[in-house]
Amino acid sequence: MKSRFFYGWIITFASGFGIACSFAVLIPATLGLLAGPLGHEFGWSIQQVMAANLFATAAGVLVGPFVGALVDRIGARKVIVGSFLIEALIILSFRYMNDSLIFFYVRYAAFALLCSGCTAIGFTAIISRWFHRHRGLALGVALAGTGCGGVLWSLAVSTMFSAIGWRASFGWFAGFIGLVAAPMLYAILRDDPSAMGLRVDGDGAGSPVMMNRDAGMSLREASRTMQFWLLLAVSFLVAFGVQSIMFNLVPIIKKTGDPQNVAGLIQASLWGALVFGRVITGLLLDRFFAARVAMAFLLLPMIGAAMFAMGASGSTAFVAAMLVGLAAGAEVDTFAYMASRYFGLKHYSRIYGACFSLFALGAGIGPVTTAHIAQSGSGYAPALWTLVAVLVLASLVLMFFRRFPTDQPPIFTTIDPLTRSAHS
Repeated sequence: MKSRFFYGWIITFASGFGIACSFAVLIPATLGLLAGPLGHEFGWSIQQVMAANLFATAAGVLVGPFVGALVDRIGARKVIVGSFLIEALIILSFRYMNDSLIFFYVRYAAFALLCSGCTAIGFTAIISRWFHRHRGLALGVALAGTGCGGVLWSLAVSTMFSAIGWRASFGWFAGFIGLVAAPMLYAILRDDPSAMGLRVDGDGAGSPVMMNRDAGMSLREASRTMQFWLLLAVSFLVAFGVQSIMFNLVPIIKKTGDPQNVAGLIQASLWGALVFGRVITGLLLDRFFAARVAMAFLLLPMIGAAMFAMGASGSTAFVAAMLVGLAAGAEVDTFAYMASRYFGLKHYSRIYGACFSLFALGAGIGPVTTAHIAQSGSGYAPALWTLVAVLVLASLVLMFFRRFPTDQPPIFTTIDPLTRSAHS
């Protein structure tokens, strides 16, 4: 008989909280707000401050598969908590920062090099082992933490910077991450249901059942398949297209004549749509073929980018931003889901880490390229039409994905309650 409540959903919401606290959300939510105080104190330009994101992105490209290998080897829980403790120390170091631009960039590179375990790489590995039938929804709910975190960090940073200054604020942020978030996640997270005597998906009582970690492909085996390379390609293209619009959203809106406060509200609407998009995507992934779900969602940022290219402003700009946000809410869940379904859990974190690296590469190159095209003298319209073309190409790549394989090894392992040995 199936239990009425499944601890996996606590794992899911805790994962959403963890993702919201990760540097992957902290950086985009705070870097723009930090530019003003640093410019006032150190004389740095906005361009110099915003370049820090390139260092974090470049480091993220390098480290993804290695973090995935560590998660596969020692378990996601240890990697996640350790990453958050290091993240807290890096955040604390901002309180004592001097006018060295080089060490400012080093801090952002260190976030990616040392803390990538607390990104989607670690959390999606846990979710994939707790859920099978409802994996899409669980991933969507957990990854919605990105949007929630974006809103909450933006509010916290803007409020605290004004109230106590940026240095003291970073001290409080570090304390929250190191003394609240990390211990809470250590207490709640478990790598798989068998650690609590439970079964995958919360199925009925009896011998606990866990995901068979040996089911699926190794990274080397996956790299010999067309699906692996298609997944890397679409990760890069979607990140290039969608993230370019997100990072350039405020200047795009201001070019149309909307004031700064309206631009901020429009950006907030994008974050809100991102939360909704991730949950809806998760529901659809459990019911329809993931590549088709992704293709449907990619139509939305194409329309949104085209609306901005044609000069959307005011209420029309709100609609365009929300269309982009819905797709931004779809991409990461879809790729995590597809990686687990195509290649199994044997080297899931390594494989998803490779996708994460290509996603980071696209997210780093795309916004800079878009801004460069816009600053060449012809405005944002040509750049936005270029992004529409990139997203069309991503949709075409998705057409080549085959249905998920049905001839994989057994995905469940039964744990003998007396000997604790596993039986497939």
